[in-house]
Amino acid sequence: MCGIVAYHGPSPALPSLLSGLSRLEYRGYDSVGLALSTAGGERLTIHRAAGRLAALLEVLPDDGTDCSIGIGHTRWATHGAPTESNAHPHLDCAGAVAVVHNGTIDNAVELRAQLAATGHTVVTDVDTEIVAHLIEDQLIRRAGRDLAQLAAAVAAAVGQLQGSWALAVTAVGVPGVVLARHRSPLLVAETSDALLASSDTLGFSGEIVAVREVRDGEIVTLGPDRELSWYDRHGRYIGLPAPLDVHVEHTGTDLQGAPDYTSKEINDQPAAARRLIDRLIGSVPDGTLPAALGVPVPAAVRLVACGSSAYAAQVTAHVLATACGVPARVVTASEHTTDLDDAGTLTVAFSQSGETADVLAARDTWRGPWLAITNNPHSSLARSCDAVLDLGCGPELGVAATKSFTAQVIAGSVFALSVGAARATVDPDQLQQWVDILIGLPDRLAASEALARPVAARLATELADRPGWIYVSRGAGVPYAYEGALKLKELAYRWVEALPAGELKHGPIALVQAGTPVVLIQAQPAARLAVNACELASRGAQIITVGGTNAVLPAVLPSIEPPWGPLEATVALQHLAREMASALGHDVDRPRNLAKSVTVE
Repeated sequence: MCGIVAYHGPSPALPSLLSGLSRLEYRGYDSVGLALSTAGGERLTIHRAAGRLAALLEVLPDDGTDCSIGIGHTRWATHGAPTESNAHPHLDCAGAVAVVHNGTIDNAVELRAQLAATGHTVVTDVDTEIVAHLIEDQLIRRAGRDLAQLAAAVAAAVGQLQGSWALAVTAVGVPGVVLARHRSPLLVAETSDALLASSDTLGFSGEIVAVREVRDGEIVTLGPDRELSWYDRHGRYIGLPAPLDVHVEHTGTDLQGAPDYTSKEINDQPAAARRLIDRLIGSVPDGTLPAALGVPVPAAVRLVACGSSAYAAQVTAHVLATACGVPARVVTASEHTTDLDDAGTLTVAFSQSGETADVLAARDTWRGPWLAITNNPHSSLARSCDAVLDLGCGPELGVAATKSFTAQVIAGSVFALSVGAARATVDPDQLQQWVDILIGLPDRLAASEALARPVAARLATELADRPGWIYVSRGAGVPYAYEGALKLKELAYRWVEALPAGELKHGPIALVQAGTPVVLIQAQPAARLAVNACELASRGAQIITVGGTNAVLPAVLPSIEPPWGPLEATVALQHLAREMASALGHDVDRPRNLAKSVTVE
């Protein structure tokens, strides 16, 4: 979580910092702050606020025009409540060293005790403040104070840390910014006259000439006159890494008339699906997608993911196992274990951002080959895997996954079918039928979106006061029940039970009382699902069917259920969650307690 920006150039730093922070709020919005410094580092000022960027704008002074160095931060709280005092940047005892940080310091308790024993006063609950005091100690031991000395102090300080960090540091008397990274993303960009740093490319503004990644253990300085210096973990100077092959643009980050990003991105799904399907569908009948990606045709597949991505992985596993005869299992990344690497097993990692810390931790567990399915082909996950399947969705700024989930299901299903074709485990006529269903998917998504939106708004008004919900389906529909329930939790803050419909009678049906909303996603076997609906209705549940004939919440499904199940129902479920949140007065783009890119374990 958390977003970091930094600027060093000839112009005032504040506009660049504010622009970057506004686009990085999806990474965390509990609190926000920045540090501004004059060109020579003579004066350092800190400005912080609890809440979102708008709260910071209310307390910013009008006299920052002479400050051409700055670091900024938008926070998702881990250590300490989201208060102004716990907001970044954090300072040392003298108020001369300012630090912003993404990640978690695992040995913060021990370091806090050591600092207290040596006379430091740590005033916040935040692990980041400890880093400022460690740097302070290192600077005291060094003669003079310049950018090189600050870099050496940062290198020595992070040598004492355990955990994960992306750091940006500036200090009184130092004309520049020092960066450090370990297991948390951090990028550096050059413009024609300035140096920038950010957690991802959305934080950059201006005409970008080059973007470089700060790799684990490296220390980087942003100096005067665009002097960019790179050091290894031992403080030894190394050459600049090659620029990334990435084009920085912010198309897709405006609302284009939509009331919020979540609504816009739900509406984006048919077009995003069309682009992805058009790009990949030709590799299904001849089974060439694995070879085109550079991975072997697997004998078995392990799928690793969290959250919505895990439900997309479940869909993909179902396609692999039931349609293609390929053994597949889903591993929740945060609970991964060091099980044996089976020969012929391909590991597929699903992550919208490509920076999900739990998935990256799992990446360190198993040997290759690895395939990343992600919307960020330049992410840490993408760079660490043997192959990347880029979703190409464009920016997704609403925190709840919408078009990225749909794209993951499509990409995973296409890959699975191509594997089946390569292994000759799928009848060619059956495969062509599924290809035809995929080709028609964008039109069905568009039709489902148009039909579901007004009905979801009406249901939300009617059911806004219902505190507990149940989502059920069967077979290939079960992952969509989990995903739809997650959306309602994330956006509407409602307690939701999601499960296979057949499991209701084994205990959860005790939750049903008169008026309990039960969202039932149509899937096969339809007859058994109808029986479950009768069981629920007889106990007073309000059944909200999704998809199929006479559905309460419409979704246009194909006449034959494909192995990836009722994907078209997703847009209806997304609208229901969004409209519920809106009816309850919640911020649908920035749900409480959440952030988009989960970069802490």
